[in-house]
Amino acid sequence: MRQWLARSVMGSREFRTLWVSLIASVAGDQIFPVAVVVSLLNAGGDATTVGAVLASRWAALVLFGLLGGVWADRLPRRHVMLASQAFLCCVVTVGLSGVTSAWVLGGMVFLAGAAESFFRPAFQACLGSVLTPRQRPAGAALNAVSWRVGAIAGPGLGAFLVSTASVRAAFLAALGVFTLSLCALLRLREPAVVRTPRTTARREIAEGVREVWQRRWIGTVIVVTALQSMLTIAPVHVLLPVLAREDFGGDAFYGTSLALLSVGGLLGGIVSIVWKPRRSGLAGIAGLTVYGLVPLALWLPQTPWIACVCFALAGFGLEVFAVQWVVSLQREVPAERLARVTSLDWIAASALTPLGLVLTGPAGAVLGIAPVLTLAGLAGVVLPLTALLTSGTTYFRSKYRQNHTNAERRVEVVSLASHYDHQ
Repeated sequence: MRQWLARSVMGSREFRTLWVSLIASVAGDQIFPVAVVVSLLNAGGDATTVGAVLASRWAALVLFGLLGGVWADRLPRRHVMLASQAFLCCVVTVGLSGVTSAWVLGGMVFLAGAAESFFRPAFQACLGSVLTPRQRPAGAALNAVSWRVGAIAGPGLGAFLVSTASVRAAFLAALGVFTLSLCALLRLREPAVVRTPRTTARREIAEGVREVWQRRWIGTVIVVTALQSMLTIAPVHVLLPVLAREDFGGDAFYGTSLALLSVGGLLGGIVSIVWKPRRSGLAGIAGLTVYGLVPLALWLPQTPWIACVCFALAGFGLEVFAVQWVVSLQREVPAERLARVTSLDWIAASALTPLGLVLTGPAGAVLGIAPVLTLAGLAGVVLPLTALLTSGTTYFRSKYRQNHTNAERRVEVVSLASHYDHQ
């Protein structure tokens, strides 16, 4: 049955279009920061500089995240995604000039984050509209696979290009895949979505917050994942390129580690196509805790293979969580407000992650790298487990089932009507 659902999802023209666009976009998202980080390090930057530049992406998500969700619910989501990818092409083009200024590179990362804050909510909401409720688990899993395919190709290609060719070649590759994503979206025919009457942006944001407030487990998971991003994932992203050069043999380990993270995620996505856990929340939270192994493994330079295994396991766990989380949000939140709830999820992480990125370098200078990695590992394990204390988290479900069932039926009717319109 699951295999049949997967085949039926891939039989959808609109889903295939989103599938191709996502692979290309994610590959660009992964190549671009590798080129930026290596440019900084080549110009003499340190962990503090890298953290500050990477933090500018999250600053953009904080500033534009809610607006991205509002406009993705107001406008055709295809138009929002097209504008985002076109803007990214313009941003990456600046890197072809060979710029090495931390201020300019930081500005590029900031603008890329702004584009992402509009693209992500629009994509997730559009994905929910092109699939029926029964197709969504397989669709989410297949998109997770596509995300990881792009994430595997991105760091690997980025590391290869900066090692064997030049940073400019990496920027050129990022421009190429963003252009491919843009061209794919031109073919998308977005189904009609039942939209509520337009009000002020402030009221529409409040409606998204209300959806989360009514389902306390959603808010709990959003807060916990945001804290884990700040205390665990951010320190890894800052220290990994530095430790790769100092303890693990060079930039190749940096790209390889990110690629292995994506390989594990690819396997997690494949497993999620056929696995439907009864306690989806428990499975997702368990997957999150695995990331805590990564920072603990990074202070063992004598055994790099342990770090590689941990990166792969962490990717597997993150993808299991991501699939269960996305499917649950699509099931629990009305389609016309889904983009706003998705943007709240992103903005929560965006608000805290920059603190982790900026403070990791100074904390490492004061406390030492090993204590910072140890604290990051403990936070990565303990924080997700606290989410299970909130009712509804174990199953990623709330008591508002009747309203959600009606919303699911409404979306399915719209999706089927759109399907027949296209015949």
